[in-house]
Amino acid sequence: MNEHVLIVEDEKDTVELLKYNLEKEGYKTEVAYNGEDALKAYKQHRPDLVLLDIMMPGIDGWEVCRELRRKNRSIPVIMLTALSTEDERIKGLTIGADDYIPKPFSVRELLLKVKRFAEKESFIRGIQSPADSDTLDYIVHELKNSLISLEGYSSLAMKKGDSGRYLPYIKDGARHMGNLLNDVSLLSMLEKGEMLPLKSVSIMEEVKRVVDIFQEEAVKSRVDLSILNTSAATITGNATAVRQALLNLVSNAVKYNLAGGRVMVWLDDEAEFVKVRVKDTGIGIPPEEMPRIFDKRYRVRGGGQAKGNGLGLYIVDLLMKAMGGEIDVASKEGHGSTFTVSFRKV
Repeated sequence: MNEHVLIVEDEKDTVELLKYNLEKEGYKTEVAYNGEDALKAYKQHRPDLVLLDIMMPGIDGWEVCRELRRKNRSIPVIMLTALSTEDERIKGLTIGADDYIPKPFSVRELLLKVKRFAEKESFIRGIQSPADSDTLDYIVHELKNSLISLEGYSSLAMKKGDSGRYLPYIKDGARHMGNLLNDVSLLSMLEKGEMLPLKSVSIMEEVKRVVDIFQEEAVKSRVDLSILNTSAATITGNATAVRQALLNLVSNAVKYNLAGGRVMVWLDDEAEFVKVRVKDTGIGIPPEEMPRIFDKRYRVRGGGQAKGNGLGLYIVDLLMKAMGGEIDVASKEGHGSTFTVSFRKV
């Protein structure tokens, strides 16, 4: 047990009782004897739970609770109080306390409540990594941009009465949002360890569908997008996951290409695998960045070109592993990249 409890209490005997029993159960403890020291201790130690006395000299427990809630909405705060009126309890709950323990308290009851709240906060903190924060920031940013774009083009279409001119842009914005939400949904499933349901999938059908989706965007970007051959092979996979992996690869190939460039998609039918290759004539990937391109926090950088994040490639890598396949890449900076995804045949 590594949960960390901050004890905020001005009575030394009560502090010793709490400290002894909590440490006996395996908790780490920090002590503050007044409200000002409590806020300093919180900032320094970032505890999993706060046991907070209400009546203290200087800054009282009410104000400490308010300040803690401003800093961290989720941290559990259990108030220790000799004030047992209903109005006082309601006041505490209103400003953000999670529970009350009246003085004199039952040590057994206190330990049960601490265990319940501290483990919850520790778990929440454990799944909130800097990478998750970066991912959330990116998702919010992209969704906001897409919504602004959709609103702008919709307004222009209505004002000028020329919906046909702006529909392709509206369609692109909606597709980008849908693609992003699919990424998030699959990412959540895979990172929780959930299994993808696998069945027989026509790989050619999915390749054609994805290429059709991006033809309009490719034309607007003056990029030639084509399928070089066909295959009748059936693979073992998940249709949604296969489509999403291909969507991310073809999207990147078009986005990071140059005007007048090409994106070529072809299939190699081997004994146990079908390999789908997506080759572009775009900006390529610098050699020093190659080892990191499937990292969750990787960010694409390129002079004057579209910028993005590695979330798409990270998800493709997860999807391929979940389906028993793999992804590989060959790239030369300034000359383009070839991404190859290998699917197991039925």
